[in-house]
Amino acid sequence: MGIINNDLTSLGLSTIEMVVHEKRNSDQEGYNKVVIVTDKQAEKVMGSKSDGIVSYPFQWVEPQTGPRTLGVDGKWACQNLSPEECCALITQSTPTPDINGNYLECHIFVPFGGKGNKKRNDRVFIKLSPDGRVHEAPIIQ
Repeated sequence: MGIINNDLTSLGLSTIEMVVHEKRNSDQEGYNKVVIVTDKQAEKVMGSKSDGIVSYPFQWVEPQTGPRTLGVDGKWACQNLSPEECCALITQSTPTPDINGNYLECHIFVPFGGKGNKKRNDRVFIKLSPDGRVHEAPIIQ
């Protein structure tokens, strides 16, 4: 983080807001949420790779049957679906709670610069791996 701070200062960006996110893990609050990435109008599902595929990275552990992978290999095909339609598809595919009593939920994410998520030039997002290393290149958004 010190290197990033120094680089931002050398670029004259010392007042920029740094938002640090840890890579998701199954022990965090909200582990039961599937992230649905939309287009900028928040009307259609894009997926994280712009292919309409939505994925869930964790095993779902049910009390009676134990761990299982959700969807098809942890993925759902949501091409040409609205975020609400995709969420219904996902939650209907897993109608039972996990061992913690949580149901599968959706988190709808509109890209920066999209409807209701204004793009800003005064903050940088930094993603960290579980061991505290920078996981992806920082993004100014």
